[in-house]
Amino acid sequence: MSTRSTLCLLLLPMFAGCQYLPHTDYFVAPANEPNPAWIRVVNFTQHAAIYQSANGVKTGGVVRTGPLPFIHTQDIGMPKAGQNLTWDYYESTLRPGLETSVYMSWEGTRTRTCFVTTTFTPEAGRYYQFLLTSGDGGTCTLYPTLIERDKDSTGWHLVPNKDVTYKYDGPTAKSFYTNSQFEDPNYQPPPERYPGIDVR
Repeated sequence: MSTRSTLCLLLLPMFAGCQYLPHTDYFVAPANEPNPAWIRVVNFTQHAAIYQSANGVKTGGVVRTGPLPFIHTQDIGMPKAGQNLTWDYYESTLRPGLETSVYMSWEGTRTRTCFVTTTFTPEAGRYYQFLLTSGDGGTCTLYPTLIERDKDSTGWHLVPNKDVTYKYDGPTAKSFYTNSQFEDPNYQPPPERYPGIDVR
């Protein structure tokens, strides 16, 4: 058997195992949508996801545009409505008229987390924003808003979006520990068991 054939046979099991590697679905903006809706998620974009459902098929995923989590902002020119947005927000287009779910989550120290999921149906040409607050105080709150033109057309402002529904209790959720052992402030796990997580 040649060296090349031997090498191929040795590498085959490694490539066959790729199906077992972790897989992440990403939200992809619609291509060639003639009259889209627009969406912005603000804060904690590394834990945000958008899904749209058409004909019983749900597509979408996390909003970061790739597997590397270092790019916190995607700006496509949506109106800022007087907000000082400089970092950690994501803007995209949406297909209008489809049921759309927005999942936003905050993650703190010691496996503490807080999340809110909301659903709405975007309208063509409208601007939507979803902002999540930190769960450090024991709760996090999602603020769904519309970005609308001022009456004199010189600027933009935010108005509450009342056409949303919530999967659980509403826009405010309690934070909780994904590992209940951390509820004890004296619990100190071995750091190698929680790589990359602040366990102080």
